Amino acid sequence: MVSRYHLKRALLSGGALWAAMLLLLWLLGQLLVWQDKQTQQHEFSEFLSDIESMLEEHGFEHVLQEFELEDEVILPEHEARAHLADEGWLIAVFEQDKLLFGAETQLTASLTPQWQTVSLGEEGDAALLSATVNLPDGLRIHYWQKQDELQTHKSAFYAQLMSWFALLSLPLIVAAIACVQVKRSRALQALSEQLAQVAHSPDSKRTEVATSNSDIITLSVAINRMLDEISRLHGNLNTMSVGIAHDLKTPLSRISNRLQSMYQDLDNPTILEGHIDKASNELAQVINTFNNLVRLNAIESGKHIQGFKTFDLSALIDELAQSYLPVFEDSGRHFEVSIVPAVHCHGDKDLLGQLICNLLENALEHSQPNAHVWLRLQSHTQSALLQIGDNGPGIPLKDQAKVFDKFYRADISRGRPGNGLGLSIVRAICEVHQAQLCLLENQPGAVFNIEIPIRPALSN
Repeated sequence: MVSRYHLKRALLSGGALWAAMLLLLWLLGQLLVWQDKQTQQHEFSEFLSDIESMLEEHGFEHVLQEFELEDEVILPEHEARAHLADEGWLIAVFEQDKLLFGAETQLTASLTPQWQTVSLGEEGDAALLSATVNLPDGLRIHYWQKQDELQTHKSAFYAQLMSWFALLSLPLIVAAIACVQVKRSRALQALSEQLAQVAHSPDSKRTEVATSNSDIITLSVAINRMLDEISRLHGNLNTMSVGIAHDLKTPLSRISNRLQSMYQDLDNPTILEGHIDKASNELAQVINTFNNLVRLNAIESGKHIQGFKTFDLSALIDELAQSYLPVFEDSGRHFEVSIVPAVHCHGDKDLLGQLICNLLENALEHSQPNAHVWLRLQSHTQSALLQIGDNGPGIPLKDQAKVFDKFYRADISRGRPGNGLGLSIVRAICEVHQAQLCLLENQPGAVFNIEIPIRPALSN
C-alpha cells in the first residue's frame, strides 16, 4: 500500500522527472524544426540565385514565363494571400518603387532570406520565407515562399507528440516511482524488523536482506560491521571490567585482612608496623593498576602525537640497556645487547622508552634465572627492527592471540605479580607510532619484533 509520504515523494520526483523529459523532448523537436527550416532556407537561397542567373542568360520575359506570370497582372491583398495559401509562393516585381505586376501586399521582404509568421485567413498562421532580389535597370523582385508542407506536417507531429506525452507520461512516471519506493520501503521495513530482533541478541544475530537493491545491501553490510565492532568493544569492556575486579579483589581483600589483624595487634607495635608495610604495598599495587589504566587511555587517545620529535633511537636503547644490564646480571640471566648506531625515528621518546622497559620487565618476570635475554636493533631501508626476546618458557599458542588484550593473563602468569596491562600498553605505543608489533610464532621463549618507521636525522 502506498503511504501518503511515498505518494508525496512520488509526485515530487515524478513531476520533476516529467518536466525535465518534457523540456528535453521540446528542445529536441525545436532542433529538428530548426534543421528543416535551415534546409529550406538554403534551398530558397539557391533558388534566388537561379533566378538571377536565368535573368542574365534568358532575359526578364523568360523569368515571367517560369513563374507563369503575365505583364500588368496585379493581385490585390486577399488574392495574393489566397495565391500564397494555394500555390505556396508569391512574387511582386517593382521598378524603382512602383509595382509592375504580382502581389500588391503588405507582406515585407528583406534583402536576405528571413522567416516570418503571417496569417493566411482560414488556413491560419503560416511560416513564411521571404527575400528581395535586386535586378539591373532599377528592377526589384520580392519573393515569398511558405514552409514546405512536409516540414509543416512534421512540426505538427512534434507538437502532437508533445501533447500526448505530457498527457500520458505523468501518471505513468508517478506510478513507476511510487512502485519503486514501495519496493524499497518493504526492504527497509524488513531490515528494521531484523534490527529489532538484533537488539535482543546483539552479539549473535546479524541482518540478512533478500533484495537486489545495492543501497539496502550496502546499508545492511555497514550495520553488520558496526554491530561486530560494538560487540568487540563490548567484549573488551567486559574483559576489562572483569580484569579490574579481579586485580582489585585480591589486594583489597588482603588490605581488609591486614586491617583486622592491625586491630587485633594494636598492643604490639612491631607486628603492627609489619601489617602497615604490607597493607601499604597492596595499596601501591592498586594505585599502580589505576595509573597504568590512565596512561593506557592517554596513549590510545593519541594526544602524544603532537609532541613527536625526531631523536636518536639507538642512543635511547643503549641507555636503557646499560641501566638494565646490572639487573639481569644480578638475576643470573645473560643479557645480550646488539644496537646499530645512529638510527633515528620520529616519535615520543618517553613512550618508546616505556615500551622497551615493559618488554624487558616482561622478560625478567617470565624467564628462568639462567635464561638468555637479548635486545637488538637493526636498521632497514624504511624502518628499524627492534627485537626483544628470551629463551624462557614462552607464551602458550592458545594465549598468543589474546596476550595484548587488556587485563589478559595466561594461566602460567596468574600466580605472579602484575595486572595484565604491560603488553596492552606496548601495543598502544606501537599503534600511535604506526609501528608493526609481532610476537614470533614457533620460537623458543617469547620473541617480540617491532618494526618502527625511521627517518634521517633532523634538527627539531
